[in-house]
Amino acid sequence: MAILKVARMGHPVLRRKCAPIAPSQITGAKIQGLIRDMFETMAEYSGVGLAAPQVHNPVRLAIAGGEVDGDGEPVYRVVINPEITVLDDDHKLGMYEGCLSVPGLRGWVERPAKIRVKAWNEKGQEEVFTLEGFPAIVMQHECDHLDGVLYVDRITDMTRFAFETEADRFLEEADLDPEDEAED
Repeated sequence: MAILKVARMGHPVLRRKCAPIAPSQITGAKIQGLIRDMFETMAEYSGVGLAAPQVHNPVRLAIAGGEVDGDGEPVYRVVINPEITVLDDDHKLGMYEGCLSVPGLRGWVERPAKIRVKAWNEKGQEEVFTLEGFPAIVMQHECDHLDGVLYVDRITDMTRFAFETEADRFLEEADLDPEDEAED
């Protein structure tokens, strides 16, 4: 396993539409190794998600967290060739998003609060599942990377784009805590 270099905003790999992964390749050594390395990289940088193009691999693979199991432990989903369907376009959830590829900055983004995801998992099985609240936001953020979109492209009010240190000092606490927002 290895900690991979994270591409930062400005690198062209982050603006490419990623190639799909053939289902027959999912359980192969190359993709399984990439998944392991992505988990290690995400943990090293305290990320809640990571997409393959962020580690210089322009393929449709992402890891998304934000969920917890019955014991309060974090749950991460590996999604390959994901397709997202918005289930409630009228209800948006806003929060200050950050990104390992845009270090030190946060920006206010509003996204659909409920989605359905169809994807292949790390075992090469097709899955369909629904996410709401913070886990839905994380999944949308990571899947945006697969289409060459960064959260900064979704900021509509640039007065709500700030360095993390300033955001921590000056922005409303409710805006910074996605759990508070998810409960509204």
